[in-house]
Amino acid sequence: MLHKSNFTKLFIVVALLIASSIFAQEKSMHMNMKGMKSAKQTADSIIVRKGVIDLKSIDKNNDGKVYQCPMEANVLSDEKGECPLCGMDIREVTVEKAKEKLLKRGFKVSETELKENPGTENKSVEAKVSIWNQVCPVTGEDVDSDTPTVVYQGKTIGFCCSGCIKKFQKDPEKYMKNLSEDGSKFVGK
Repeated sequence: MLHKSNFTKLFIVVALLIASSIFAQEKSMHMNMKGMKSAKQTADSIIVRKGVIDLKSIDKNNDGKVYQCPMEANVLSDEKGECPLCGMDIREVTVEKAKEKLLKRGFKVSETELKENPGTENKSVEAKVSIWNQVCPVTGEDVDSDTPTVVYQGKTIGFCCSGCIKKFQKDPEKYMKNLSEDGSKFVGK
């Protein structure tokens, strides 16, 4: 028969064995998750473009289209995916539209891109003519001419992404107050 002190020692040994087994499993899972996260971060960092952006090299299948984040213009890929910066789905746009958005937001595009398609900036201005505002009334981001618009009080209101349209439609007065009188600046909170 076990004495009380021997039973206590046995209990402690069993508890330590169980605890060390659980610790080893958690450490193994943590290492696996860390490796997975590192691989995902590496893949994500590939589609976040920096420096001079070469759209021709991104358009690997040469179909004249790439996937671009509606919010983060420098998140570009030739495949569907999710933006690692904002979490939105990146959507397919023409190389011309991607270039237009990049230039409008101050990014540099490779010289071969500019020479092959001169006049990009003029097209950008033309696209804005029908849209009253230049910045999204919800976020303050530049208006994306590919995003659907809403006519409000006789003005065609543009947005940076379709998610902002839903917010705007719930309380248009609130969001219109975020825009300057000419719609060129975001003055809200």
